[in-house]
Amino acid sequence: MSQLDGIRVVVLADRLVDLGARMLAELGAEVVLAQAGDGLTHERALAWRRGLATADEALPDLLAKADILLDDRRTETDRPEVDALAAANPSLVHVVATGFPQGDPRPVTDLTLMAESGLMHVTGTREAPPLRLPGEQAYALTGIQVATAALMGLAARRRIGKGQRITVSALQSAALANYREAVMYDWTGRIGSRKGNLLVRGSSGVRQVWPCADGFVTWSMVDNPGMMRAVVRQMEVEGAAGELSGIDWESILVAETEQATIDRWQALVASFFAAHTRAELGGWSLEQGWGLSTIVTLPEVRDSAHLKARGLFRDGLPGPLFQTHPPVVPT
Repeated sequence: MSQLDGIRVVVLADRLVDLGARMLAELGAEVVLAQAGDGLTHERALAWRRGLATADEALPDLLAKADILLDDRRTETDRPEVDALAAANPSLVHVVATGFPQGDPRPVTDLTLMAESGLMHVTGTREAPPLRLPGEQAYALTGIQVATAALMGLAARRRIGKGQRITVSALQSAALANYREAVMYDWTGRIGSRKGNLLVRGSSGVRQVWPCADGFVTWSMVDNPGMMRAVVRQMEVEGAAGELSGIDWESILVAETEQATIDRWQALVASFFAAHTRAELGGWSLEQGWGLSTIVTLPEVRDSAHLKARGLFRDGLPGPLFQTHPPVVPT
């Protein structure tokens, strides 16, 4: 049995709730698309809306027996008729997704959300213009929060016996993905900037993406003594640790070490990583707790045995974008 068997979800989609609806469908809910906003790219619609049933009933009838309403208000701040229908079903979990605070006239697009959230401010290199993450990530980040809100609403309904209205802000959803900059400003008053391949936490910056023998991995030299000792032990096996062997990682702060020293240490790590494959480095990381992740290519994502085993991919594309309800056969 799926986690959401028997849960009925009605969706008024206009980009902000699309991925959230797909996530609930993947969890086993019956998801009905009652409205689909225009302009979503075909590829994104295939990824976010494929398999969602299209409504064959009027909205009042759908909401009367729904458990969840995902109400996308990217371009409409007020929907009194929808609010009235939702209020008539006291057990309904009504998730309203807005762009900016309700009533704000600014256009709600992936670009404006990325810029306003600060994500573009910290993405890319200092000498280059701000960069937007690929794939309409602001919409995707909002969809994740929409699905989370719906699940929390269901959990609350089990405890208190009634539904509720939950508002999700797309701007806040994107800003949450930029949490480190907000926390840094709150604690230090510093405003972050684009650092490229550096992770800056104190007075120095450490590298994040590293070339290896057959591609790239992501790892950073941070203030985690156990992790650092594990990496150095493996380097010592091959005689590649150098001065890293003599460091008491418990008694120093990497974030407050001089940049020249950090660069010297990282040169040793870079040589070690370059001599090994992603599989070797990733295996050691899992076994020994390095905190390292391998970076895969797009063809490798498609051919991933792990993702195939989880049923992530679907055969038969291209095909109908939306599935319709089967005819009701009288019993």
